Amino acid sequence: MQTKNRQMRKRAAENGLKVCLVTKTTYAREEMLRFVVSPEGTLVFDVSERLPGAGLWIKADKAILQTAVSKRLFNKAAGRNVIIPDNLPDTVETELKACCLSLLGMARKAGLLVFGFENVKKSLNTLEAGVAFEAQDAAENGKNKLFRPTDTFPVFSFLSREELGQITGQTEQVHLLVIKSKLAEKLKQAATKTTLYTQDSMKG
Repeated sequence: MQTKNRQMRKRAAENGLKVCLVTKTTYAREEMLRFVVSPEGTLVFDVSERLPGAGLWIKADKAILQTAVSKRLFNKAAGRNVIIPDNLPDTVETELKACCLSLLGMARKAGLLVFGFENVKKSLNTLEAGVAFEAQDAAENGKNKLFRPTDTFPVFSFLSREELGQITGQTEQVHLLVIKSKLAEKLKQAATKTTLYTQDSMKG
């Protein structure tokens, strides 16, 4: 079985994919979460995907992470006893959102961030958008006034008006746009993971 799993991981890696240790299914990297085991034996969520050590990958889905924890699948995959931090699923969600907020802050400092209804509306006609955000709790009559399903860039809506406002130094913000760039691509990947991970809890 271990040999079969190693072969599956090798084939996936050759195609730029990762194998979820819970579902045993391959997914694109931007759909996956990476964990590592620290030298002290504690499971650590590697939100930046840069920590040393063998990566333990699962699909970006809170229910799947909960399954991995309850069935002690991290222990099995690591071949050792692994200490699982309390409230890990909620901690992962917090860190995913924090990563997106950090990248949005970097975009503002780099002059790549456009915010405010009128500014975003104008930019859509003059700039090439890379990724956009619309507040999850935006008023119903304010939603879908700027962004359309036919847009060629992704629009994410897992952050609140208050959270988006933190980026712009205002009480709240409804619309943000990041100009097409390498940073926008990085943000798109982080936001995709966050959306996949939080979508079930948001429905509830």
